[in-house]
Amino acid sequence: MATEPPPLPLDPADFDAVGVLSDAVVALRVHAIEADTDVAATVSAPDGWHRVVVTARSSGHLVLGVRYTELTTSRWHNVADALDRRGWQLDEDEEGSTVRFPPGTEPTNAAFEALAALTLAGAPATVRTVTAVDGLGEAVTLGS
Repeated sequence: MATEPPPLPLDPADFDAVGVLSDAVVALRVHAIEADTDVAATVSAPDGWHRVVVTARSSGHLVLGVRYTELTTSRWHNVADALDRRGWQLDEDEEGSTVRFPPGTEPTNAAFEALAALTLAGAPATVRTVTAVDGLGEAVTLGS
């Protein structure tokens, strides 16, 4: 039986966080393209705050997403407004937002945007964990 890869620690307050997350984006894209399936990585959040999901498509596209359904009404509105001001698009069900990056976009662009989204509206910059799974249900290794 295969063992699950350990979660990747991510400290948004650490200067190296953009490098850690950029490397994870590269790993997601490589796996998605080679396995010809989408891969989604979830960045954890403190209780009562929003998680960020980074999805790599087999086409090379990358999508960042935030869902609001676990937030209080006040946090929902504050996070949604902050993401809207950053150019994120409201989902059709209006319970989340996404931003898309086309193939060839530098991984650091997506990493910087994800890090900004993690701490919007006063969310604490505490250490998070990142776990990933592909469209076949297999866990994906993000760190070395």
